[in-house]
Amino acid sequence: MTRVAVFGEMLVDLFDSGPVVGGAPFNVARHLAALGHAPLMLSAVGADAQAQPVMAELDRYRMTREGVQVLAACPTGVVDVATRPDRSHSFSIRTGCAWDHIALPPARAAVSALAPDGWLYSGTLALRSPVSAATGLALLRQHTGPCFVDLNWREGHVAPAQALAAVRLARVLKVNDEELAMLSNWLGGPGPQAPLADAARHVLDSLGGPGPLALLLVTCGADGALAFDAAGTRVAQGRSTRPVQLVDTVGAGDSFAAVVLAGLMRGWPLADTLVRATDFAAHVCEVRGAVPAELQAYADWTRDWPAVQDQKGL
Repeated sequence: MTRVAVFGEMLVDLFDSGPVVGGAPFNVARHLAALGHAPLMLSAVGADAQAQPVMAELDRYRMTREGVQVLAACPTGVVDVATRPDRSHSFSIRTGCAWDHIALPPARAAVSALAPDGWLYSGTLALRSPVSAATGLALLRQHTGPCFVDLNWREGHVAPAQALAAVRLARVLKVNDEELAMLSNWLGGPGPQAPLADAARHVLDSLGGPGPLALLLVTCGADGALAFDAAGTRVAQGRSTRPVQLVDTVGAGDSFAAVVLAGLMRGWPLADTLVRATDFAAHVCEVRGAVPAELQAYADWTRDWPAVQDQKGL
């Protein structure tokens, strides 16, 4: 049985330079596969030409197709990407895509292959539509193992109430520093000008108590990442010390999430996990797109890591 399932969008990003397969959850799943785990991707694509490169990535990463629904009535997801002068990107995410219609019965059947104490990862973008929202939230509620939720906020797509419904089911929650301030504000706490630790403490206080939240991860771009426990205490921090030849930042947060998940499954010390995750994200910033063109890159990037040895995680 696999120890990790990933729920959410699979799509094609249309850059100025051409199409690139993407979707934050699919980026996470591909990284996990390359890192020696066997992720189950829970998503949907159309029966169209855009689906072909998406499904080919499953084969390239030797991932099962069991959790991917093929919906002839819906197009494969597409995002139109524009590059700004500072090399950041703006995204126009098309609606009515296959991943907006991930049905619960086949997803539930596929997730039966997940170990009872395995991890379930979810972003929040797929919660924008009624069908996929019902499926994603049902999977999170019914899962007996730990859930990893990445807020990964996309303005104008998901209502805060829907995102919060997923966040409240997380054992581990990942946000960036801007998302932390936004989440704190949603929960009636301090706004963007408040110290990061104060915002983190308010979020944990608001989401803690009887809930499952045990760990809050906050990424801060080039300043690395912080981890707070359920009491709001900073328990670890990590920052990449290697110089970065920046190409683009697409998928940096997804690569960080994948390595943290791998570290939790392997039982790595949290401080080591954050350093490896920020280093890995820095490598991804040096390639075009969210994953490397050649799988050999993973071996180069992780050469000094301990060998894969799954252990009971958080």
